[in-house]
Amino acid sequence: MNNDKSKAMRRLSNALNANDMESAKKIIENDVKRHLPKFEYYFYLGLITEDYSEKLKYYDKSIKANPDFSDAYINRGLVKNELQDYEGSVQDYNKAIELDSKCSLAYNNRGYTKYKQGDYEGALADYNKAILLNPKLNIALDNKAKLLNEVCLKDDEEFSAKFYLSLGIQEINKGNLLEGIKNIDESLKHNDKSDIAYFYKAVAYQNLNNVNLAYENYTKAIEINKNMVDAYYNRGQLLLKDNPKQALDDFVEAVVLDPKFIDAYFAIAAIQKNLGHYEDAIKNLDKILELEPMAVNAKALKKLIQTKYLK
Repeated sequence: MNNDKSKAMRRLSNALNANDMESAKKIIENDVKRHLPKFEYYFYLGLITEDYSEKLKYYDKSIKANPDFSDAYINRGLVKNELQDYEGSVQDYNKAIELDSKCSLAYNNRGYTKYKQGDYEGALADYNKAILLNPKLNIALDNKAKLLNEVCLKDDEEFSAKFYLSLGIQEINKGNLLEGIKNIDESLKHNDKSDIAYFYKAVAYQNLNNVNLAYENYTKAIEINKNMVDAYYNRGQLLLKDNPKQALDDFVEAVVLDPKFIDAYFAIAAIQKNLGHYEDAIKNLDKILELEPMAVNAKALKKLIQTKYLK
């Protein structure tokens, strides 16, 4: 987005946040119309228009101009819901989800429309999906709480485990490691057979430099899922300094499971070089170069071994 577009969008955002629709309309007619694609121009006109029939017309035009614009389907779904066209609303949310399967808002909104239709189990399933995609989506959390308060429904038995796991992974990815571990421990109370939960718990401990607990949790993940490639590789990294031979076993298992795992081949070659197994190291480096001919590290290590150790 060029500078003029950026300025226009900032001004429009400020006007919308201030609920100053007169200013917003002027910005849309003058700046948005000039600098943004037609489908966005119609979309923002629909956003600021109060009359539902007019809103529908603008969102229709936005979608006609760009049939892959998921935001227009979501907003048109909202309007149809208000007009009690529940079938049409669900169809729009279905299309938004088809375009973006990770759009938590679309699942939440579809859940609300299903709730209005009396499809309470469908609503609960959609709220749960929205929350799993975005564990801090307050509107979905509130809608679900309202639904369960009004209707006698049994929640998805797996939901709590999935919810706390999603929340834990999100916190770990943001660097909030202790909070992430806390949520994953809560998840494990509901499902202690989750390889992913133990894996991410291990990742958090590894980042906290707690080698013992990281090792323990990678091992638990592998016990549950013997095909978990990344768990073998990460555990090998933990062992590399103090127990290279055991680390070698983990890296070998990783490439057995994933024959294209370049980083694991390099780790194997590095250990073999340190153990004096130069020919074996060269074979693994050659494997890397078959997969990635421009792999600089592999070329450099191969050259070092050939010139210094295999003269």
